[in-house]
Amino acid sequence: MVSCFVCSQMRLLFLWQTAMQRNTMRTLNRSCHSKSLYTTGRSTSRMDTHRPKGCLYLKDWHMARDFPEHNVYTTPVFFSSDWLNEYWDTLEVDDYRFVYMGPKGSWTPFHADVFRSYSWSANICGRKKWLLYPPGQEEFLRDTHGNLPYDVTSAELRDNGLFPHSEEACQPLEIIQEAGEIIFVPSGWHHQVYNLEDTISINHNWLNGCNIDIMWQFLQSELSSVQKEISEWRNTMDSWHQHCQVIMKACSGIDYREFASFLKIIAGNRMAFLNACSSGDSSDYPRHLSETLTTLGPYHAAFDLQRVAHIIECLLCNEDFKRLDHSTLNLQPETMLQQIRDTIQSTRGQHLPLSGIRCCKTVSQQCNNHLEIA
Repeated sequence: MVSCFVCSQMRLLFLWQTAMQRNTMRTLNRSCHSKSLYTTGRSTSRMDTHRPKGCLYLKDWHMARDFPEHNVYTTPVFFSSDWLNEYWDTLEVDDYRFVYMGPKGSWTPFHADVFRSYSWSANICGRKKWLLYPPGQEEFLRDTHGNLPYDVTSAELRDNGLFPHSEEACQPLEIIQEAGEIIFVPSGWHHQVYNLEDTISINHNWLNGCNIDIMWQFLQSELSSVQKEISEWRNTMDSWHQHCQVIMKACSGIDYREFASFLKIIAGNRMAFLNACSSGDSSDYPRHLSETLTTLGPYHAAFDLQRVAHIIECLLCNEDFKRLDHSTLNLQPETMLQQIRDTIQSTRGQHLPLSGIRCCKTVSQQCNNHLEIA
């Protein structure tokens, strides 16, 4: 195990040097939200004495995409059911697989991961300190304007005039991650991370059938926030709902139309896989997913389809989705839902039974209940 991680460290450093020489890195930008080198800023935290001023932190380097021929690492099987990167790999425009390299004292501010996805982070070398808050606890950490703190260790959080509910928050779960260890961060857990030593890590964001409903809840919440912000123009714009979708995508990276396309690709790959399992003909099967879906097996693919069907039914019951121009979609959601049902029905003797495909009214009520709980 140790020799494997040392080897990976050497290869990562070599690829980093090569990338700099080829000038393939992203534009350098001093912002923690960009895919770039990030400059750590001055903080009022009690840990200031351990942080070098203005140190550079290489974040979100798409090393696997920039150097696919090197196959530096493989995704652990526990994290291989990855809809998010499967979708972006199909489009061939982006991915959510990153390498981070930071010196001692560099850190990542308080945040939750993109689309409320899962994440996993493997330390190749160095040590990290993680501060993690369970979902919902972040609400106690908002200031009087409703904003989350940049640094949860800041002395400002003890000011009840600025952060009136901070004392109600639980203490964070604190984890020290050593070299060679992998940490899994569940959906919606806000966290802040410090490099205690010079550190190199591999990080993936990922989604699958177990947390796709959390992503859907997040998207509804994001759209609701946009609608609230520009509500005063609702009655003055014929295309107000479309503009809300545009703003939502600019803020969060996805809108309802692309979310439907995302579900279509995930479902299409699994229907092709199950049909190939039944017929023995893999000519129409997506070859780049062969190893992953074969490892997970047909039962997992059937489970994925049931989860996609559940979310499609939620979409069809959603008033904001109904207002979209569905003619721009490559496949109508109703048609896709029927195809999923037909595929599961035709293979039910070999895979999972046709369960979880419930009526639209019931699913809509469940979606609303989830939102109320959230």
